[in-house]
Amino acid sequence: LTEFAKCIPGFVDLFLNDQVTLLKYGVHEAIFAMLPSLMNKDGLLVANGKGFVTREFLRSLRKPFSEIMEPKFEFAVKFNALELDDSDLALFVAAIILCGDRPGLMNVKEVEQSQDNILQALDLHLQANHSDSAYLFPKLLQKMADLRQLVTENVQLVQKIKKTESE
Repeated sequence: LTEFAKCIPGFVDLFLNDQVTLLKYGVHEAIFAMLPSLMNKDGLLVANGKGFVTREFLRSLRKPFSEIMEPKFEFAVKFNALELDDSDLALFVAAIILCGDRPGLMNVKEVEQSQDNILQALDLHLQANHSDSAYLFPKLLQKMADLRQLVTENVQLVQKIKKTESE
C-alpha cells in the first residue's frame, strides 16, 4: 500500500508525518476495499488464488471467529455489484488514503485538497467509463462511509477475540 500511495499525485509532497498518519489510518479501509476482488457470495480466494475458503466454512467456526468475516462478505457482495474495474478501484483507494479527517494530521488543508482532486478525477473517470450508471459516484462516497464503519466493527471484534482468548 505504501508503494501505491507514493504514486498518488501530491502524496509524497505531504509532510512525512502526514504520510505515515494517512497510511496508518487508511490501511484497513483500503484493504477492505480491495478484498471484494477476492470474494463472491460463496467464499474467498486464498493462497494467491490457489485455494478457496467457503463462506459456510467460515460461518461454522466457533464464535467470535465465525463473526469476523461475515460483514466483509456482506460488503463485498454489494461492492462487487458496482462492477468497478482496476482503474476505478485505484482512484477509490487513493481517495480513501487521502482522507483529511485522520487524527494527528499536521496539514489538513493540503490533504483535503489532494483528496478533492482525486475525487474529481474519480467522478470524471466514472462518467466516462460507466455512463450508464448515473449514481455510481455517490454510491462510492457512501461506500467510503461504509468502510469506515466496517473497520470500526472489525476493531471491536478483534478486541473481543483478544479478550475471549486471554480468559
